[in-house]
Order: sequence, then structure tokens, then C-alpha cells
Amino acid sequence: MDSQPTSETAADALRAANERAERATRRAQALEHLVEAGIAVMSEPHLPALLERILLEARRLTNAEAGTLFLIGGDELKFAVAQNDVLAWRFGNEGVAPRLRAEPFSLKVPSLAGYVARTGSILNIPDAYQIPDNRPYMFQPWWDARNDYQTLSVLAVPLADRGGRVIGVLQLINALDADRRPTPFCKEYEPLVRALAAQAALAITNLQTERAIS
Repeated sequence: MDSQPTSETAADALRAANERAERATRRAQALEHLVEAGIAVMSEPHLPALLERILLEARRLTNAEAGTLFLIGGDELKFAVAQNDVLAWRFGNEGVAPRLRAEPFSLKVPSLAGYVARTGSILNIPDAYQIPDNRPYMFQPWWDARNDYQTLSVLAVPLADRGGRVIGVLQLINALDADRRPTPFCKEYEPLVRALAAQAALAITNLQTERAIS
């Protein structure tokens, strides 16, 4: 004779069903936001504003606390745009801008963004300070030390044009949970961010081409 399910088993099943429903709702909302973000990105006519918008929309999509958009120039990665809510709250929007600027660095430097730029792969790092030594990339903690900031999770995605050429890297920092505490980036958002990055790369190359021929 089959045993009756216990109240604990029933509660677990209900909890699991609720979690699945919540994940489905979040994914539907993320897909809706991806469409809206793509439209906003593709309709921006000015390159500086476009770069800011790309990073802002990617952060909204993943609920990221901060992020940087790098563009490749020769054999270097250049900081095109950087945003950080913690530093903006601490120093104000005007005061934070100088702190977010940094010099270009070589693609040969074993950094997270450099690895993504060289390989075209996505990196989803749960804890930047716990990367094993045998990885072909490493986290550079100098920026955290300079700004009294704590990076935990990192999601770095290539910006690739239609031909597959990587023109930049979108690096998002510290996904936030419902209590606004840093947490790892959910893997289910990776294809969504990659899709936004593809639209962003197309918009960037289109504007760069227009500027070159105007």
C-alpha cells in the first residue's frame, strides 16, 4: 500500500513549484526587457550615449551593481564606459567619473576582459578572488584596492560583429539579490546578455562606419 505523502514532502513540492514559477516569471520579464533594451540600443544615434546605454541596459537586465564596457584598439583594451552605483552614491556622479577612468591595457595581460576579447568566450565568475591558479585568466585586484570596493561576481561577454570579430567586452560586476547583496550571476541570463551584446556590437560598428565616412 502506498504511503501518504508527509506534510514536509508536500511543502517541499509546493516550494519547488513556486520557485519554478518565479524563475519562469523572471525569465519572461528578462526577455521583455531584452526586446526593449535592443530597441533602445539600436535607436541611439550618438556613440558616447550609445556606449552608456549599452552598459546601463545590460546592468538592468542582470541587476548588476557595476560594469565596464571595453573597446579593442590595436592590441589593447580601452575603457570606453564605466558605471558603479556604490561609488556614485559615495562620491556623486561627478566625483565618481575620474575614479572609474583607467589607462588602456594590453590584451596579453592575463585579465578577465582580455581573455574574453582574445577567445570570444563568456566568463561567469562567482567569486573573482577565488579563481584557481591554473586558469588562463586572473582577476586584477588593483582597481578594488584603489577605490575601496569589493568585487565578488563577474560576467564578461564579448561584443562581436556579424563576422565574429570581437570589437569589445561587456564586463558586469556584482549581481544583486532581492536584498541588494552581491551574488553570482545566474547562468540563464548568459544567452540574454550575449544577445544584447550582439545588438550592441552591430550598433557600435554602424555608428563607427558612419563617423568614418562622414
